[in-house]
Amino acid sequence: MSHLIRTPIYGLIMVLTVSFSVLTAPLQARVQLDIVAKFRNAGMELDVVTVVDWEVEAAKSKVALLGIATPSRSSFSFRREDWLLLIDLWSKAVKAQSDSWKIIGSMKETETSDASLLTISAGPGIKFVIDSPRKGLVTYVLSKDDLARFAGALYRVKEFFSR
Repeated sequence: MSHLIRTPIYGLIMVLTVSFSVLTAPLQARVQLDIVAKFRNAGMELDVVTVVDWEVEAAKSKVALLGIATPSRSSFSFRREDWLLLIDLWSKAVKAQSDSWKIIGSMKETETSDASLLTISAGPGIKFVIDSPRKGLVTYVLSKDDLARFAGALYRVKEFFSR
């Protein structure tokens, strides 16, 4: 008897799943997300991502993200001007490398209701801290071995904004 009851429910779940996939497929095509670079250190991850939203005006269609997974996940979004500020802070941090940590600067996220604060520190590597009012604090330390590759990712995203 329970077999007769379960079959229609599983059928309904399957129909809803397929219907949802068909309905969301056109939505997914409107946003293009590209992972520019991934960095891993001590079970944590730092991602550099570009996003193009084809549904908004051209001036606001491009965004870059810096994401940290620790395993909790948080990201910081950038428009072109903000990305140039990140490059400036990054350059200062690279020059200020030392054995102890020193805060180089911070920036506040714009155009979002959950405005996070990104703080960059120099020391034995570069430390990124994203403080989200909703998600809390996440930290990633980029090792000295990854500095050149991260610099390359910064400039690829700068080029993305210029296209």
